[in-house]
Amino acid sequence: MKQVVKGIIALGVGVSLLGSLGTTASANSQYSASRSNSVRLVWRAKMGRHAMTAVKGSRYSKHLGTWYGYNSSLSDVTWYTNAHEKLYDVATGKYLIYYHVNSADGQHGGWIWRGYLKSAATTPATPTTSSMNWTAATQAEQLRPADIKLMQLFPHAAYDGALMAVVNQVFASPTNQPILTEEDSGANNDFDQLLTKNNALYSAFYLVRFKVDDPNSLAEVKQAVNDKLTAGQRADLQRWRIAGKIAPSDSSNQSPYLKSGMGLLVFAAK
Repeated sequence: MKQVVKGIIALGVGVSLLGSLGTTASANSQYSASRSNSVRLVWRAKMGRHAMTAVKGSRYSKHLGTWYGYNSSLSDVTWYTNAHEKLYDVATGKYLIYYHVNSADGQHGGWIWRGYLKSAATTPATPTTSSMNWTAATQAEQLRPADIKLMQLFPHAAYDGALMAVVNQVFASPTNQPILTEEDSGANNDFDQLLTKNNALYSAFYLVRFKVDDPNSLAEVKQAVNDKLTAGQRADLQRWRIAGKIAPSDSSNQSPYLKSGMGLLVFAAK
């Protein structure tokens, strides 16, 4: 993905982050018409409940009429089947089997091509901020309890040590600290350059910057983060890689940019 796409996603406040990958309502409508006409339904029926995972491909409505999103954005989700359908691809003359699936919490669902689905029993679970052992990460990236609690506000996001190393550089170097205070476009460009210097390659990233009076107050931190994101954005970001840090109250840093309680959350996608 080109860097300009990164900027679009990083600046996409107020829209669904996953939707900002380029599918507008108009494009979705055009896609729906062309895609639906390219396949013919052979049969559709109920099926048993099986636990599956998917990291490739996309999810669609029945008959592939509407695109719902990339499976990679929900790679840690366990899908449960409840129906399947057989389609005839007019262009290739091939038959395709799609399974209808839902997540356990009922928040996500759609039709996924059978070839992209794997048995959850044979798929290693991806550690998330709520399930991983933080001991090694704490030692490697010098995390504080407040940093961990900040990232655990997104319990389904996967912690990324390489991304955390870049976040640490923002807080450690006065040269990088304007990222915490400058306007969105400047912060996005500067952070993108910092990623490049560290050979940290991501297809997209999203910055959330905030300030709290008490960096050790989880309630205050949560409110500050929620004030920066809509409910839809918070749900989408749960599926991204994450790194985050808060400047502690005992910081001896004399930089004009870094003050106690300044926080930065970074979400990224490979």
